[in-house]
Amino acid sequence: MLAKKTSAPSASQPKPHPALKYGRLALLAIALTMSFTPLSAFAEDAVSQPAAPASPTDNILELPQELTEPVPEEEQGDDADKPFSNAASASITDPTNPFDVPRFVLKNTSAYSAYQRGFYLTAFALATKLAGAGDIPSQTLLGNLYLEGNGVPQDSKAAADWFALAADKGDREAQFNLGMLYVRGEGVEKNLQKGLELFQKAAEHDQKNAQFNLGLLYLRGQLVEQDITKALDLLTKSAKQGVAAAGYTLANLYQSDYFPTPDLEQAAYWMRMSAQGGFLDAQLEYGLMLFQGKGVKQDFEASRAWLKQAADAGSILAQNRLARILARGYGKAPDPIEAAKYYLLSKRAGKNDAWLEKYFQDLPDNEKQLALKALKAHTLW
Repeated sequence: MLAKKTSAPSASQPKPHPALKYGRLALLAIALTMSFTPLSAFAEDAVSQPAAPASPTDNILELPQELTEPVPEEEQGDDADKPFSNAASASITDPTNPFDVPRFVLKNTSAYSAYQRGFYLTAFALATKLAGAGDIPSQTLLGNLYLEGNGVPQDSKAAADWFALAADKGDREAQFNLGMLYVRGEGVEKNLQKGLELFQKAAEHDQKNAQFNLGLLYLRGQLVEQDITKALDLLTKSAKQGVAAAGYTLANLYQSDYFPTPDLEQAAYWMRMSAQGGFLDAQLEYGLMLFQGKGVKQDFEASRAWLKQAADAGSILAQNRLARILARGYGKAPDPIEAAKYYLLSKRAGKNDAWLEKYFQDLPDNEKQLALKALKAHTLW
């Protein structure tokens, strides 16, 4: 649950990293990992080759019939003694590319495409070339590569320099990332005010994570004067863009004492959105809301499904609550084996429960053994 209130970045242009020097093999490796642009036409200077008159069955290129038949004698003129030839019989192979290898064309999206597929060295090489030519997204990508240490040694200072370059040109992702570095004091001197300013710029351009962080600051009254209305607006915008943590914060906000009368329906709605986004705590909380009928129609079957998802993902409290539900058989017959299994999972993680311990000890020996076998199959250790 949220606490009601708690007490609570222009860099000079960096020198682009020296471009990697590629030999022929390196260029071929890049060509094999990136998108290709095939040759769109045959070379204009291809050398024509003599060809014998073709029959319909020889027309493997499916050329028009008039181009595959010999010229009638009456139309041959002075060239009648020369072998038949026409432009269509020219070589289809570019002399400069005899094996028709697709040629790599550097696009603005090439570096990011390589990054998404995990080709970090290629992404770094391409982003360096593009960033040096002024491509703003590639400058931001270089910042990410340095920050994460992918393709290059981790370097927060270099990351901050590249983020600053792109942020000054209005890139919202660079603004947010640079703001985080200022807040944490990584690669730059810690400066919360600069971090706040960068969050505000990025949030104005609908950067979802900046909206979330800025919403939390307004909610808590940190660095800014507390403003629940602004917090609610920013958190809602962020949650609508799929930030599960923002949805979870909204759900707790709607059922807190920030409102004279808690809005449980809104709380349940945003808790479900967050749970569907994969937020573990929201999956637990939404499962309990369904069990209790809190802000949503009571549904034991759906409650078990959400609690099981959270329990299998490692939520100790979800394991404990699911064990109780399975032991007592809410909505369907009790399942002592599964109940004991989830109880033992939570117990092994340190969650004590006297009622469930007694329940387990009272089980017949064969059911205990089945539960222990299920526990072993459920985990790797």
